[in-house]
Amino acid sequence: MTDLDVLAKRYQERITSLENELNEEKRKFNLVSETIALLRREGIFEQEKLFETPTVLSDRYKEMGMREAIEEVLKSNQPEKLSVDFIYSELIKNGFKSGSQNLKRDLYTRLFRLEEKGILHSIKKGHVKKYFLPKTEGEKNEEEIKQ
Repeated sequence: MTDLDVLAKRYQERITSLENELNEEKRKFNLVSETIALLRREGIFEQEKLFETPTVLSDRYKEMGMREAIEEVLKSNQPEKLSVDFIYSELIKNGFKSGSQNLKRDLYTRLFRLEEKGILHSIKKGHVKKYFLPKTEGEKNEEEIKQ
């Protein structure tokens, strides 16, 4: 092989490598584009909300565990049914602290487990699941009296 043959082979290998890299980047781009389209279709994608961090307004939940803080958020907003985004925002605004790297993911998990145990309930409105506390016996009796 001549030096030119070696050089041509090296360039051909480099072109193949770059084409493979370009194809991989195109695949990643298409995946992100499809994800954005799906989020928009489901009504979840709001650019501002994805990166917005609520301002801390108080230290109401600073010393509480997650379960206790969730229950307090739900109690203080009864009879409203609350989305995960609202609960998350309330926790952060009121000083809830966690060592978690992904507090929102942990919040989804905790809400799921609390619902499984019957501590809270949920209802799906559109594409958004909303959580609420079950009525206590006293609240059920008041409702019966009103009827």
